[in-house]
Amino acid sequence: MVLRKVCLRFSFVVIFSCFVYSTLLVLQWRSPPRIFDVHLGGRAKHAPPKGVVLLTQMRSGSSFTGVLLTAAETTFYSEEPVRDFLHFSPSSPEDVAAAVQLLRDVLRCRFVARPDYYKKRLMLSHYHDVDTLSLCSFSEELCMAPLTTQTMCLAAHVRLARVVVLDLESAAPVFQDSDLDTHAIHLVRDPRGVLSSRGKLSKFGYFAGDDLSASSLCDRYRKDLRGAAAVKASAPHRYTFLRYEDLSLNTTLELRRLYDLLGLSYTARVAAKVAYITLGMADDLSHSYGTTRDSKATVFRWRSRLSFAEVKEIQDACVDVLEAYGYRVFASKEEYEDQALGVLVPAKS
Repeated sequence: MVLRKVCLRFSFVVIFSCFVYSTLLVLQWRSPPRIFDVHLGGRAKHAPPKGVVLLTQMRSGSSFTGVLLTAAETTFYSEEPVRDFLHFSPSSPEDVAAAVQLLRDVLRCRFVARPDYYKKRLMLSHYHDVDTLSLCSFSEELCMAPLTTQTMCLAAHVRLARVVVLDLESAAPVFQDSDLDTHAIHLVRDPRGVLSSRGKLSKFGYFAGDDLSASSLCDRYRKDLRGAAAVKASAPHRYTFLRYEDLSLNTTLELRRLYDLLGLSYTARVAAKVAYITLGMADDLSHSYGTTRDSKATVFRWRSRLSFAEVKEIQDACVDVLEAYGYRVFASKEEYEDQALGVLVPAKS
């Protein structure tokens, strides 16, 4: 009897997976002809899937970066999967361990085995992969099933998870796993820009307390630096450093580098999506949590918002971090107000 139940369950999984795959083929067939899917540099590699963690802090451009990295169709996106474990600080070692394990499971597409997480994902506590949502117009039951999402995730070449609440020092063991090709994209932003952005949103209740503290922000950056050193020491090919400012100013160059690294094709269709996101083509660019913007015009806007006294206070708390990540430390008010003097310098990290 037990064997019969196992066989029936296995048969159901196989049939259901075939149904999902067939539906994906129908969706692909119904879509417009892909006349823009020609290569513009980069290369498509027939290689095992990659589990990629975009690791950063709040208000560092990670939503913007995540959308750019998943402009290719062979990607699957999970938005902040470990948030619930580490929502309040300080986090216990048990919570950190649970968060790391969940991150491992998400990168391996284990949604069926994680019904509690999947329910939160489905209820929009976490961002949906847009391809999963597109199935809802065909069958609500199909798009609500964790096996559907798991099958789509397994079909993707790059499984990207955006993580802001887990520091790189704690997440470092994920990038030593041997059963999956995992990779860390360590996204940083100038602490002065981060705190300027958070300060603007604090008026609406989004940030308060330590979230507005330069010391707290840069303590987290120091943990990330230690984690980066650990990953580079054990598996340097699994770590990539990325400044938000470089991505905003030289979007195509940086994306080609990242796409090539991840084995993604930088096609004309991808280039069109990137242009829409970065050149201010959307109707409303004012939303603080939006992902479309005129990236070059906004990247250093904090220089017109913060006084030199405010900047100096941040610099005093973060001088080592600024130097490690390649951000200029302004020595005087005159230097700070000289717009010809750039913010970016070679990084030491």
